[in-house]
Amino acid sequence: MKQGSKKPKTSYHKLSSDIKQTLIHLICRKGFKIKHAASQLNIKYSAAKSIFLYHRNNMIKNSQGIDSTKRCLYRTITKESVSFRVVTKIAGEFVNSKTLHPKPTQTSI
Repeated sequence: MKQGSKKPKTSYHKLSSDIKQTLIHLICRKGFKIKHAASQLNIKYSAAKSIFLYHRNNMIKNSQGIDSTKRCLYRTITKESVSFRVVTKIAGEFVNSKTLHPKPTQTSI
């Protein structure tokens, strides 16, 4: 055995929550790749990847709250007007909402 051949200890740096939030914002909202966002923030790719995977697995999936038993609803066609509300979410966060009122169509028999 070699004596005195100990490896130097690796130093770890804790990332602030501001950097984590900025990273998530760049990836989810701006559409950056993880590698590009990590280089913009001067952090290692592996650290950025683990932060994003944690966010995706724990934060996004928990905040969606999809009830799998009532995922899609349907209704029989009637002559009354029906309005739809479309809600857009990106990464579990509300982005936009729009209410649609389709025009009634006439059918001839």
